[in-house]
Amino acid sequence: MKTKASFLIAAHNEEKCIGKVLENLKNLKKEFLNIEVIVGNDGSTDKTSEIVDRYKFVKHIHLNERKGKNAVINKIIKKADGEIIIIHDADWLFKVNDKKDFQKMLSWFDDKKVGGVAESFPIEYETDNQQNTTAYLGNMYGTYLWIEFLKEKYTYKENELRLADPSKKGFPFLVNIFRKNLYKNNTTLGDDFERTLDILNNGYKVIVLDDPKMPRMHTLTPYINYKDILKQKKRTEKARSQVFRKYNIDIGLLNFYIPLFVYYMKNLGKTKTFKGAFSLFIWIAMFIYASLISKIKNRKLTTEKGWLMRARR
Repeated sequence: MKTKASFLIAAHNEEKCIGKVLENLKNLKKEFLNIEVIVGNDGSTDKTSEIVDRYKFVKHIHLNERKGKNAVINKIIKKADGEIIIIHDADWLFKVNDKKDFQKMLSWFDDKKVGGVAESFPIEYETDNQQNTTAYLGNMYGTYLWIEFLKEKYTYKENELRLADPSKKGFPFLVNIFRKNLYKNNTTLGDDFERTLDILNNGYKVIVLDDPKMPRMHTLTPYINYKDILKQKKRTEKARSQVFRKYNIDIGLLNFYIPLFVYYMKNLGKTKTFKGAFSLFIWIAMFIYASLISKIKNRKLTTEKGWLMRARR
């Protein structure tokens, strides 16, 4: 593997997860020597620092600002040596089923016009430890069908690859794998939305995956409850409003949300069971409720405070 990749992790009080994350990346590094891992430790008060220090291959950067993930990434990316950046949440696992697939993914960047790879499946999708609660199923199917809708509405095929269509200024995909030289400091709660738009607006391609077995992020903490989902959706609504305002994107009921709801109804069969369909309806109701509440109560919510709303699982 010639191209060097840098995994960047923003961490605050992640003692429950960070060891498993770094152990996974340690094993990945045995297969691919040309990767590095940087942890930006943002004022942890638990055993996160102690755990990270056990992994000598990790660049451990101590920060104490508590301004959130985007502020940490803005700092530690300057220390990265890799040409390709992979943003890695502290409670995710980057799974590689076949090392040839990871090599293939990095080889896409041999095309100088490829700027990033989008998240094309929910982190809950097809993990080894799926839960069967309505909260988990609703979150998984709601996000899965949302992304499938974006693929249908905002992508096109070029040879064997699916690409985001920059001519359709719609809801952005999420990009956490990208060229370092295209990075701009993120200022909103929707940092992964920002990266996508910055890449496309600069004339570069964003690849959208169709194969869930390709290297991608999976959740390390599959348990989720409705309280977590509500908190998550409130923050996401604020992120959307910040990004749409910053990039002058017009997303509304008629051109996005109503067609999305129709798409959900047409594809209820993909939830496979009555429980799955019921879970999806609850998720949609919570999404609508959280969006409305956020518009009313979170008008003055700052990016820094918004990051504190992250669900702790």
